[in-house]
Amino acid sequence: MGPVRVTFRRTFGLARGLYTTALATAGFLSWSALAFAFGLEEAEGLRVELAPLWAVSLAPALPFLAAILGMDVWSDERRSGRIDVLLSSPVRERDLVFGKFLGVWAITLLNIVIALVSSLAFVRMFAPALLEDVGFVSFLPGVCALAVQGMLWCAVAVAASAWFMNSAAAATTTIALLSVIPRGAWYALVKWSGAGRSAFGDMPLDAQVFDFASGFVSTGALVSCFILAVAALLFASKAVAALRCVGRGGRGFLATTWFAVFLGAVATVLAVGLAYRLDIGLDLPLGKRAMRFSARTRDILAESRGTVTVTAFLERGDPRFRPLSHFLKALSAEADAMCGVRIGVRYVDPALDLGEAGRLDREGVRRDSLVFEHGGRIVGTLHLEDDCGERACMSVIERVSLPFRRSCVYWTKGHGEASFDDYGPFGLSNISRDLALDGYGNKTIDLTSGDAIADDCALVVVAGAKNEFSAAEMNRLRNYLEGRGGRSEGGRLLVLLDSAESGGLSTLLSEWGIRPMAASLPNARTLSGTDVVVRDFATNHVVSAPFVGQQMVLDDPVSFGESAAAESASAADRRQYSPLVGVDGTCLAAAVEWGEGGSKLALRPTRIVAVGDTGFVQNAPLRKYANANRDFFLNAVKYLSGRDVMTQSGVEPDLLVSGMDRDERTRFAICSGVAFPSAMFLLLSVLVMSRRRKA
Repeated sequence: MGPVRVTFRRTFGLARGLYTTALATAGFLSWSALAFAFGLEEAEGLRVELAPLWAVSLAPALPFLAAILGMDVWSDERRSGRIDVLLSSPVRERDLVFGKFLGVWAITLLNIVIALVSSLAFVRMFAPALLEDVGFVSFLPGVCALAVQGMLWCAVAVAASAWFMNSAAAATTTIALLSVIPRGAWYALVKWSGAGRSAFGDMPLDAQVFDFASGFVSTGALVSCFILAVAALLFASKAVAALRCVGRGGRGFLATTWFAVFLGAVATVLAVGLAYRLDIGLDLPLGKRAMRFSARTRDILAESRGTVTVTAFLERGDPRFRPLSHFLKALSAEADAMCGVRIGVRYVDPALDLGEAGRLDREGVRRDSLVFEHGGRIVGTLHLEDDCGERACMSVIERVSLPFRRSCVYWTKGHGEASFDDYGPFGLSNISRDLALDGYGNKTIDLTSGDAIADDCALVVVAGAKNEFSAAEMNRLRNYLEGRGGRSEGGRLLVLLDSAESGGLSTLLSEWGIRPMAASLPNARTLSGTDVVVRDFATNHVVSAPFVGQQMVLDDPVSFGESAAAESASAADRRQYSPLVGVDGTCLAAAVEWGEGGSKLALRPTRIVAVGDTGFVQNAPLRKYANANRDFFLNAVKYLSGRDVMTQSGVEPDLLVSGMDRDERTRFAICSGVAFPSAMFLLLSVLVMSRRRKA
């Protein structure tokens, strides 16, 4: 049996009999599981795959695990005096060092596998929807990335243990070298730079794991890890060899040993620099899911005609280039499969394609954008800092395929409403941008003026009015809805309410058949404790029918019922009341229509939609969770303006959606991050006690 194998088995066996190993394993499992649980919540509604998210949750805890597992492998030998026996044997130092390194690395790999199995088990228990179309193979790239980083961390931990006699000093040095210094420097650069992460990117150690787990492999990073690991093991073997140099006779050997270490350090720096200089990015298909598109996207692709060219105007070295190119290629292939519009894809690098870049610059196109061209002219641009995903791209393509109809959405002001040009967390700039992509203009309307509402008004939106409307303003809204003042068509109104008495609109809504009420929903599902998860969509109305099976998230909503005005009206003058969404029989959004059949408004009847919450389309809540909020609002606008509504949900299937509410998230975090690691600690402690009793 070779010395490497003997040393490996001895190191692995001794480590299993230590309480520090049990503590390190439990701490690693707890840290990584809690990071994964919080990562799931933060990534809700984003285009993030489960496997990379899991891998990057483990990466920050890995150096601490390696430091604790490796702190005793040489420090204990030196402290107890067993180092003299080892060095007196005819075994080379590098064999001893390599065997101990393999023992520490094997325990690290075992912890990674345990973390993976436990995470998958708890995800299967609490959020099985996350594992649809995700197999065990999808996690293999992430496991490999963690194994490569763990190799380097374990090598550094073994080297630090060979240098220090005190194991605590070895662990502290390892943690400082692998976590505190690099992460502290990165955070300092981010804070120092006014541009923040946009200037320095994500933490490189975590970004490498995320890219590797996503199938994007950097040969420079991979080779550098191997080079640095070999250098650390070389340093450890030289540190052990230096222990042989006792007395005056060993000074020459000691000097040559440290000179060799110096030369090794110089060679390591040069080799790492060369590896990154010759870096090649590999795009591996292992573990990747085929990109899926929503039913709405497929409908638009099938019904649209002509050719649209999409140009990615950004540098090929930009980290956003690879996922963006995958998306565009998949979208083009989907368009070909639907036999409708043809989508051509081009890439223009501002640093390389000078002619095309100059043309786009002259057209006023911002760099880092997607450019849509149809019929030889630019018909739309999307900047990558904004949402350039499936929904935004399809809005541009849909607008190209439709006849040009520029109508405006008028937003009331002066009553504490949320503003469509407010980019803060409580503004509506995000949803107004979606309206602009769909071809609508966004304007404000002052109801206190006596001017008639413009002919280009598709609908009026009252977004969370807090102050009372004056009598003159209410009369103007009534005249608009009834088609008075020279108008021969009914008006369209979208009301977002934050309270049952919001701005005095309850009276106006009641006159038209909708009665606002305070909602009582004690048993409703919630994500944050104050919001309400809504999953009951009416199947008999065009606004809500496409979203059956989806969910909306409303914050402390107002409920609605049918008012006496609607119930008592005659058949010819009846307000057609329709509940749209609700929870446990409580209606939280409703629509009313008047003027169909026989009246002067038959060509364009009056329509009103009321939603019991404004925050559901404000900027911050809209980005927080994956839901149908955005689509529901846009569908309501299309219904009110008279355009064709969505017949299929536009919620993108590639978004990460766990389906867990607040209570389920809490149980998931407690079970995976507290209960299971505690059970593992108790089990390992019992095994340690039994081994010590036998010894």
